[in-house]
Amino acid sequence: MTGDKAAKTAISGGANSLLTLRRILLVTGLLVSGAVTWMLLWTGDTYRNFAIETLNNSVSGTVNFFVGSRIATDYAAKITPIANEWSRLGSLVKSYQENDQTRMKAELDILSNAREVVQGDVHLIDAISYDQEFNQLTRSEADLGASVTDNPDVKAYLTSREKAEARKPASFMWATPDGRPVFSLILPVGGFRAVGFLEVITDPLPQLDGIGKVLGGNFEILDNSGAVLFESLENETPRAEETATDSNKDTDNDTADTTANSDVATYRAAVDVTIADGRGGVWATARFDRDVSDFYAQTDNLRTLSIEILVGVLLAGWIVGWILLRSTVLRNLRAFARAMTAISKGDTNVALPEVGNDEIGEMKKALIALRESVRQALILQNMVENTPTMTAMILPDGKLSYLNASAQTYLGGDTSSITGDFLDLGAEFQRKLGDPSNLPFSEVIQTDRGYLDILAAPVHDKDNVLLGTMLAWNDVSEREESRIAVTEMMAEVARVAQSVTEQSEGLLKLASELTSQSENTIQQSGSALDVSREAASNTRNVATAVEELSSSIAEINRQATEASDVTGRAREEAEESQRNIVSLEKASSEIGSIIDLINDIAHRTKLLSLNATIEAERAGELGKGFAVVANEVKSLADQTANATGQIGDLTAAIQQEVQKAAHSISTVGEVIHQVNDIQSTITHSVDEQRRATGEISENVQRIADGAGSMDELITLVNDGAQGTGRNAHDLNTASHKLSEVAHNLSEKMRAFSERMKLT
Repeated sequence: MTGDKAAKTAISGGANSLLTLRRILLVTGLLVSGAVTWMLLWTGDTYRNFAIETLNNSVSGTVNFFVGSRIATDYAAKITPIANEWSRLGSLVKSYQENDQTRMKAELDILSNAREVVQGDVHLIDAISYDQEFNQLTRSEADLGASVTDNPDVKAYLTSREKAEARKPASFMWATPDGRPVFSLILPVGGFRAVGFLEVITDPLPQLDGIGKVLGGNFEILDNSGAVLFESLENETPRAEETATDSNKDTDNDTADTTANSDVATYRAAVDVTIADGRGGVWATARFDRDVSDFYAQTDNLRTLSIEILVGVLLAGWIVGWILLRSTVLRNLRAFARAMTAISKGDTNVALPEVGNDEIGEMKKALIALRESVRQALILQNMVENTPTMTAMILPDGKLSYLNASAQTYLGGDTSSITGDFLDLGAEFQRKLGDPSNLPFSEVIQTDRGYLDILAAPVHDKDNVLLGTMLAWNDVSEREESRIAVTEMMAEVARVAQSVTEQSEGLLKLASELTSQSENTIQQSGSALDVSREAASNTRNVATAVEELSSSIAEINRQATEASDVTGRAREEAEESQRNIVSLEKASSEIGSIIDLINDIAHRTKLLSLNATIEAERAGELGKGFAVVANEVKSLADQTANATGQIGDLTAAIQQEVQKAAHSISTVGEVIHQVNDIQSTITHSVDEQRRATGEISENVQRIADGAGSMDELITLVNDGAQGTGRNAHDLNTASHKLSEVAHNLSEKMRAFSERMKLT
């Protein structure tokens, strides 16, 4: 019934829509014409702006190519020979060699008076001198305040060049901190044997003269403050309209300036261009503008012509469409309206007009689908009306909108006489039913009339909008009462089966524990038996080792006694050697006294020979023979003195060696005393060890005797544990069987209970 009402409402609305279709088509035509006209205007402006923007974007690449060609290539080739001659000037090279910075500065200042600078071929700004590590030495009086070597990357490149590469000039395009574009040339001073480097900073902007005429516009280079550093105009003579200030120019990339006089409007497109320095940085900022008045005029003419053509086409199309609409569309729409009216009255066999495969044909397909939907809705309505399941439809506001025949018979009334909680299900059920988030749900509820099996489900339209709630129920009192009785009986049987299961599981647990304990006892007794046997074996090994130890200790005791005797004899020999050394020291001391006496006698003899020589001189010819004898005596005295001196040195050396030997023998004696004491201690310790080893041997023998008895006891325990394990295994097997029987009984009862719930 609800679907039928919705269909009637839709059909009625469609019929009324035909009355206003003509007005809608008229208004739509006017709106489409206006929209298309506006689109043409917007498209024309967009295309014109896009074309200007594309033109401006191409300027950036052109300017960078032109500047790179004129500055980086042509200007560098022009200035390099000139700067190379400057770097080879003898006076400049000599100032580098002498590291005379005052003279070096004067030479740099002289470069500003060079012929090329005076004639204007080179616009010199500054000159800077560097040592071989590119440390700045001095600069000219002009002092630009900046240098290309202020850039760390440039300086790193210059300092890292190979010698062959460093002998070649290096050129750089760069900008000062205030945005002024300059050109630097780095050259070695002195030619092949470079004694340093020279940086020549020049102004390359005059090299760009004529760029405005080449590009077809006005070209300016600006510094960071916006001041014009260089200007190249499109025409040779300035124009009146170009006297406007920079503040009146639009600096955005895709804009155009309009300068209007009394007769003609002039349009100029301006763009800001960034000129690269060739190293990924910015060399200069430029502005370029050109006259685009002709382009504006052409686009305006094209747009006007397009609008005129469009208006004519739209007018002709609207007239033809109106004629076709009256002859075909409106006639078919009236036939569709009559068919929808018949379908709304329940006639699902109504005939539809023949149409083509256009939009009207699509409308016919939709109407056929609607007719089939209404037919299906009527079939479903008859099925629900005649089903024995009691069914009701409740609207979202809680009102009862439908009851089938079974429900009317059960309740004793229809939707006009039945309201509220007509099944007496309680307020809680009504709240649950009224909340769409709970739907769908089903449950069995006990009422005053008996048990009801209730199903509540939502009813939505195609847009998933809630139309109401379907409530279906059946009287299942007999089934529920039988189910309750069977459930109670099953619960009792299940409790008995559960009790048997629990008892069998307890018995199984005890049997498992007994089995585990017997296995542990067998395992531990077996381990104890192994340990006992291993202990007996180890005890025998220890006894053998103790006997060998006793023999070794006896041998050590014998050798220690012999060592004690040897150290005693060594001590006596050391004492005798020490006494001999003392006697030797005394003898060497007496030799020294004798040497002193001989030296004294030789000295006196020398004095006597000297006196005899003097007296022989006094005697004249008579004393010559005596003088010869005196000289011989003097010579013998000198030889005696020399010999006694050598003997004294040897005696002193012997005394020193005797003293060293005495000290060494004394040290050896002390060591022998210490060895003797240690040997006595070892002998005493060996005696103590021998007695302790004897006691250990006796104890080990007693342990070996006890290990045999322990082995027999552990064997008896192991046999008893194995008997207990067999009994526990039999008990475990019986417990398992009892537990399986109880478990099978519980499972069968549970399966039977589930089948009862399903029925």
